[in-house]
Amino acid sequence: MTMSLTMRLLTTLITLLISICPTAIAQTLNESVRFDEKIHDFGSIGETDGKVTHRFVFTNTGRDTVTLTRARSGCSCVHAEVSRRPVLPGRTGYVDVTFDPDYRPGHFSKEIVVFSTDNRYNRIWVKGDVTPGTHPLTEKYRYDYGHGLLMEYKVMNFGTVPQGATRSRSLSFGNNSTATLNLTFHVNSGETKGNRLSDSAASAVIPAGLIIDIPERYLLKPGEEGNIDVTVRMLAPLDSMATIVITPVANGFNLKPLTLTVHPAK
Repeated sequence: MTMSLTMRLLTTLITLLISICPTAIAQTLNESVRFDEKIHDFGSIGETDGKVTHRFVFTNTGRDTVTLTRARSGCSCVHAEVSRRPVLPGRTGYVDVTFDPDYRPGHFSKEIVVFSTDNRYNRIWVKGDVTPGTHPLTEKYRYDYGHGLLMEYKVMNFGTVPQGATRSRSLSFGNNSTATLNLTFHVNSGETKGNRLSDSAASAVIPAGLIIDIPERYLLKPGEEGNIDVTVRMLAPLDSMATIVITPVANGFNLKPLTLTVHPAK
């Protein structure tokens, strides 16, 4: 198919769409819909205090009946419900706008587009400031390793690490217990057990040419969060995927293992 033929077909298709469904192409302001207010300020709200809702009331100032069809926002944190009944001239309707502040601390300003008869539209806004709240650690950290240690990963996949390269990833965790956790991290694999810990880091060469560096010790108070950097150093190429087991130890107790994987360079 030549370029000119392709362009002719595309032009024909666009023309056909416009002639069949003009309202999908062009939208105009519905001047008959007059909101009492276009912007509502929720003020200061707490992040964990739940959703807040405001009703925007409008008057049909035109000569024809107005029916709201839908309302849309670009943020999943906003939900809008429109009054579905037809609004006669001189009568009122409404749009209920709900904002969810959960995990959205700080200032916000959200636009809502309200569509009505003949795909015409109006715009309204909600704004405010969300005061940060405290969330349970179990909401943030998915994996329970035992003794109150929660971590974000069960498997840390480093992907392909070329020879001579170094790659680090951050591992975050939290203490969901009432006691301080004295953490150490033991590095081993399915073939090699009980690697010795150096004074500053737990380093293991598994297999030859692959070095895993992870801080040896970490104190985590009750309810506290922390993170460490896990580093992979590739001194020699891998023949196959390496699977490394990192065993967290809390106050002398071995916890569930964390798996680390590294793939050979192609």
